[in-house]
Amino acid sequence: MSTSPEDGTSPIPPTPEPPAEDRPESAAKPAAVRRTVAGAGLVAVAAATALVVIAVGGGFSTTTTAEAASAPSADATASASPSADASATAAPTPSASPTPPSPTPTVKGTVNGSEHTGDLRYFLLPVPSDAQAEGDINGTTMSLTDVAGELSNASESKTILRQYGFHSGAYRSYRLDDGSLEVTVRLIRFGSSADAGYWVSGLSFGKGKSFTPSGVSNAKAVAFDPGDDYGTGSLEGVSHVGDVEYEVDVAGQGKLSHSLLAPLMLREEKRLRTGR
Repeated sequence: MSTSPEDGTSPIPPTPEPPAEDRPESAAKPAAVRRTVAGAGLVAVAAATALVVIAVGGGFSTTTTAEAASAPSADATASASPSADASATAAPTPSASPTPPSPTPTVKGTVNGSEHTGDLRYFLLPVPSDAQAEGDINGTTMSLTDVAGELSNASESKTILRQYGFHSGAYRSYRLDDGSLEVTVRLIRFGSSADAGYWVSGLSFGKGKSFTPSGVSNAKAVAFDPGDDYGTGSLEGVSHVGDVEYEVDVAGQGKLSHSLLAPLMLREEKRLRTGR
């Protein structure tokens, strides 16, 4: 959950009270104040290079994954030498050593209806074959303090997170091999599907341009456009599946097409619904 120098934060009205049967009478359900989004947390390394996300407290690190494995070359066959000695043959060419395969996540999780169990990192959007993960390939866990610390009203948000049954948080960022985009996915598991829904409905975005990601249910999305073609643009979308709220951030050079966001959000929804 990154920050932006161009976006101010402001409290939003409390979330409408849910029906009494949906929650204990003693549990207040105030709305969270949304942190501002991508901008200052994204540093443009160069016009043709990748963007590096710098999370609060330096949570993101440099790329550690190995390059994708390349197919080994076929064994060279011996051929007859053109010399007068017909028995002489050319020395065989040794096969190239294959590149070690990229590491794969080792964490496990399960989904049963609206409930997710196991390691929340398992449900992070898989890193595509044409990208490299930043930091731990499994992703990084986030405590209640970590999540609240990235919101504009950390102390109040910590209280709200507890009231919504905060269980765990996780994130992972990856960068496309061509350096054009960086994608960050964050998940928060709450006490119930209703709690996750209250959290999403209580989020606000600051000064970005709101839009609706095509085909994504109960989603909020916002675009932050740079002042020129060389600045960093970003998109952010949030929704929830069952008891897990998810957020997808996309960053790249210049103004980004809104159409980049929906396919990523739909893939994350599938992951949360099916575990695949």
